[in-house]
Amino acid sequence: MLTRRIQQARTVVEQGGVIAYSTDTVLGLGCDPHNRKAVEKILWLKSRGAEKGLILLTENIETMQHYTHPLTAGQREQITAALAGPPTTWVLPAGANVPAWITGHHESVALRIPQHPLAGALCAAVQTLVSTSANLSGYPTATGPGQLRDWFGPHLDYVLLGPEGTGVASEVRELTSMKVHRRGA
Repeated sequence: MLTRRIQQARTVVEQGGVIAYSTDTVLGLGCDPHNRKAVEKILWLKSRGAEKGLILLTENIETMQHYTHPLTAGQREQITAALAGPPTTWVLPAGANVPAWITGHHESVALRIPQHPLAGALCAAVQTLVSTSANLSGYPTATGPGQLRDWFGPHLDYVLLGPEGTGVASEVRELTSMKVHRRGA
């Protein structure tokens, strides 16, 4: 059953759709990061400015490196070690193939490897996915299907819910300086 739902979500994402899905933190809105129209739809749904940039979820460190400058062995170890702790989003220098609509006004990109069965399976299916909290900018995140329906209604192309995450957004930390931009759980 889950495999079929993951494949349906993958098809929607590949066709330029926007999905809502469960993550290791909060409910998220996602799409193909290389599809500008889909990203713009998410920004419109959230009433969020493009200048802030967006987080990407990736399947693993190898996929993460498609969006960054090469990581050192020490940096790879640091990211791997952090997977055992609370969800952490890493801010890294953006590689040349990261679209400007993902980085916003930054020269960096924010990436996380989810430790959640559904989000992990979804990333395995699509490789990389935009991940932003399912809310209007400045408001609390949706906590279930009723709020998703009320807030985003017919503008969501697919909803894929699974086990609840922590309920708290991930920590956002720069890998090079370890500066914390947002505290997590």
